[in-house]
Amino acid sequence: MKTIDFRHFKMFTDISQTGTTETDVSKEFADTIYKNANGIVAHDLALRIYRTTEPLTLTEEELAFLKSFIAGTTPLFQDSFSNNIVDNG
Repeated sequence: MKTIDFRHFKMFTDISQTGTTETDVSKEFADTIYKNANGIVAHDLALRIYRTTEPLTLTEEELAFLKSFIAGTTPLFQDSFSNNIVDNG
């Protein structure tokens, strides 16, 4: 299983990826999924991301969905997202 902490999300500060700033992206990211993605998986993830106060545990299906979804975001967010995935397996 893999986890991501959307409340303590480490966002790269520039292209060198040497610095990060910790940001709570839970509401903004959940809103983006809620407004722009279809299906029950998207709905469930949006609510879980918004409501959780702990790192979110993701199945492989959910992680694949999120990776596909963020393909339409900025390279900065895509790289930061990948950097925040923690493998607990």
